[in-house]
Amino acid sequence: MTGKQTLSKTVIVCDKFDAEGVARLKAHPGLNVLYEGGYKRDALLALLPQANGLIIRSATTVDKEILEKAPQLELVIRAGVGVDNIDIQEASRRGVIVMNAPGGNSVSTAEQALALLFATARHTPQANASMKQGAWEKSKFKGVELTGKTLGVVGLGRIGKEVVKRARGLGMNVIGFDPYIPSENLAHLEIDLVTREDLIRQADFITVHTPLTESTMDFINKDNLKELKDGVRLINAARGGIYNEEALAIGLETGKIKAVALDVFTSEPPPEDFPLKKFDNCIMTPHLGASTGDAEFAVAMESVDELIDFFDRGIARNALNFPTIDPDSMDYLKPYFSGGQGIGKLLASMCPDFRTIEFHYRGDIAGYMVQPVTTSILFGALTVSMGDEVNLVNAPMIARDRGVQIVEDKNTQAEGFSSYVHVIFKNKAGEKAELRYTAINRTPLVFSLSNLPLEFRPEGVLLILKNHDRPRVVGNVGNFLADHDVNIADMELGRAEKGGMAHCVITVDQLLPPEVLGRLQQQENITYAVQVDLR
Repeated sequence: MTGKQTLSKTVIVCDKFDAEGVARLKAHPGLNVLYEGGYKRDALLALLPQANGLIIRSATTVDKEILEKAPQLELVIRAGVGVDNIDIQEASRRGVIVMNAPGGNSVSTAEQALALLFATARHTPQANASMKQGAWEKSKFKGVELTGKTLGVVGLGRIGKEVVKRARGLGMNVIGFDPYIPSENLAHLEIDLVTREDLIRQADFITVHTPLTESTMDFINKDNLKELKDGVRLINAARGGIYNEEALAIGLETGKIKAVALDVFTSEPPPEDFPLKKFDNCIMTPHLGASTGDAEFAVAMESVDELIDFFDRGIARNALNFPTIDPDSMDYLKPYFSGGQGIGKLLASMCPDFRTIEFHYRGDIAGYMVQPVTTSILFGALTVSMGDEVNLVNAPMIARDRGVQIVEDKNTQAEGFSSYVHVIFKNKAGEKAELRYTAINRTPLVFSLSNLPLEFRPEGVLLILKNHDRPRVVGNVGNFLADHDVNIADMELGRAEKGGMAHCVITVDQLLPPEVLGRLQQQENITYAVQVDLR
């Protein structure tokens, strides 16, 4: 949603990439594609000043230095799932969107996990090694059937779901744990959803399919090792560190863990003195989860589609630091999103020391993922004081750093319109500025300001006046502006009651000089005057 259509965008494909994917990029109009089969860091640093987009795999690390050398960078795409090699926080601060391509390698990674599952059950790698040494140790490698055994699947995203489907086909009893996906979204899997503790206690096999985060690190550790079912077998084809490797060594040493199969490690490749190497019942593979030609092709095509969608249509798919939204939803939300920046500027101009922003989504819009609208309003609000330092990517982070409290709620019921957004800015003293806006003919329209009925478009140069409801006030304002050669394009009035306080929103053709605005504020019966440039 932050992509801009221009004549040319320079895209650097930093690592080895599928040839058909490169050909698609080079054939796409408006893209200048740089690719040489992979760049050494020094060569890449020299190219970065011209880069608008990067596509990387695991070989390139996008750290602070890379981001500093790429002042025009808008987008980084990781052709794969893991983004451990991208400094997402620094990218966000610089307004760079980070995406990954999680769908392309889901099946390949799930199949690798299943291959390791079979290997732990039937000792296949060990038996193969024994045979090649001339032995025939049939009784030594007696295994167990998978049918009827309980498989615990940690993480029920794309890969976890693929594992579940295949494991159920094997006749396994599958239980799952994922604290982030609502249970109703997992009902179609037809498995038992359990707590972390119950999964650890009940599972004969455990396979993990989550990113490495503070909450998933050391999912199995020295403290909960004793809670595991005796003879459990553990598989990790996700990220090193989800299982604590020291705890695995203890579990294998004591026999608490029957077997471990690892495709990923805390340090890759693992060091020479890696303690798990000494255990015959620890199977290790060199991060092969996505290493199939099918997966590499699918990931490349997904990455290319994402990049083209971003630069051509402004759609951020699979973004990790910006709300991802499907094109149909964005089509509906577009007037609320496009008007949001102006709404934020207007309210921040009326309440410049805001500390709380409330977003109340009412009607049909409440059924959509509205984070892009919230972000757009935040972006507009922060630009009043920060200018170009803020953008759509870093606005939420900056608001959080500045201690701005965000309150958001939804209700599918709405009065007067099928959808609208009620936005309220408040300062520490409890003073507030608020408005309601909707979309008419796909154009944003404010229909209430300070709880007064006022209709105007959040665009152009606006003068917002608060005044006593007296005769001649409006005429005097018109004369004042005429005297200063300021033309009025539109004027809207609103009042709560006759003789009380009123608001006036005037669209003018140009900004008032500061001294003229100051004199307007001093006019009789005018209690408040602010101008907002929404051009």
